[in-house]
Amino acid sequence: MKAEGGDHSMINLSVQQVLSLWAHGTVLRNLTGAAVAGIYRVAGKNMAPLEALVWGIGQTVLTLIISFSRILATL
Repeated sequence: MKAEGGDHSMINLSVQQVLSLWAHGTVLRNLTGAAVAGIYRVAGKNMAPLEALVWGIGQTVLTLIISFSRILATL
């Protein structure tokens, strides 16, 4: 006897995991970006466009590494 919806449970879990990682990564990136901007403002420093680009790329790469390691942990 098969439970209803059992065929799609793995797909549902996969979609939930991806959405969770996306939401977590988006919030984390926004908070860390705001923290970096706040530190620069308190220190009285101006951020050059190239410096902002480096911070943004670094945050994105770090988020990708963390997200990938979380996906690997579920396998």
